[in-house]
Amino acid sequence: MPRFITRQEKHPELFAQDLHTDPRGRKRKVPMEVLCLGYMRTGTASMQTAFNLLGIPCCHSFSLYNHVQDCAMWISAFDAKFTGKGRPFTRTEWDQLLAEYGAVTDVPALAFSEDLISAYPEAKVVLLERDVEKWYKSFDDAVVKVMWTKWGHLIASLDPWFVGPIRDVHLRWAKDWMGVNSGEEMRLKAKEKYREHYELMRRTVPRERLLEYKLGSGWEPLCDFLGKEVPDVEFPKVNETASMHEKMSIIAGRGIRNLLTRVLLWAGPLIVAVLLVAAMYR
Repeated sequence: MPRFITRQEKHPELFAQDLHTDPRGRKRKVPMEVLCLGYMRTGTASMQTAFNLLGIPCCHSFSLYNHVQDCAMWISAFDAKFTGKGRPFTRTEWDQLLAEYGAVTDVPALAFSEDLISAYPEAKVVLLERDVEKWYKSFDDAVVKVMWTKWGHLIASLDPWFVGPIRDVHLRWAKDWMGVNSGEEMRLKAKEKYREHYELMRRTVPRERLLEYKLGSGWEPLCDFLGKEVPDVEFPKVNETASMHEKMSIIAGRGIRNLLTRVLLWAGPLIVAVLLVAAMYR
């Protein structure tokens, strides 16, 4: 009988230790090799796993969960690019924020596609695209319905240590990059923004630097493009919708635990003091 896979094994980034290092003091550890700039919900989680298997550590939206301190620098990047607050990021800042990664995919990096293409001219670009109608259903189920829930915003508001900063980054790509402020607005603009992104990528990236990869085509075209040996394992296939919902459940639980821990740390001494006073006057 196959061994049961635990939640921690399926979602290691949610359980990995966050070292809480300031990204602005980092130095690049590995070269930036590949920018995977397909829209979220086009197989980005599978591609993250594939790049990791090729020995190219990949930054994905999931990476924020054990790099919470990076959220503030991502917010600075959004401020500079979309509101004119601060100096736009150059390769220096991207090398700090993405110091340990040789690949990027998904948001928030996706919102800076042109900037990263310019900052890393040596990096190759991989583009994944799905049929827009199939993509839209997946995007609505796993992003729109999760992102704008009242309970999610409540937990984020009550947990400014973990869920809150990550929620803030996601709201910024939605508001600044997609130009939406609600779930309904996101639904109305999603297909248009999706098509615009692919048109922009094809105009921006030279053909010799671009691979339009189709999920299901296996390792060979990707490895040939990147100059890597084909691994002796099957190409990863992550069920992103099911995975996302399970991640959200873990994150919500962690946010609630953080809140309860803070409440106990604050209220515990007060309760002890009240009990001691009560005991003195019995």
